[in-house]
Amino acid sequence: MPLPALNRLPGKATVPLHLYADVLSSGSVPQSWRPDKGGALKYPVRNQLLLQHLRSLQPGVWQKVIKPGSVGEVHYFEHSSGAVAGVKFFPWEAESGL
Repeated sequence: MPLPALNRLPGKATVPLHLYADVLSSGSVPQSWRPDKGGALKYPVRNQLLLQHLRSLQPGVWQKVIKPGSVGEVHYFEHSSGAVAGVKFFPWEAESGL
């Protein structure tokens, strides 16, 4: 169940960001997905407008996370509390026999 928040970046194309307790509860990630150990890349959020928006959802420290797993890769923003927003799942492409 999402935490109560649906906001949009002011002056930009609409980008709905929901807060969730974790990536699996977002509904964007298949239940079969399991994270690889120690494989996450974490970056500071450099877009100040986006960071301001994330802090309006939940004040504090946010970072961009790219986490590979068993059946694909998950990209999201993570708050220092563990809450996540903007969860997107990218499945691994099947290898072609070429």
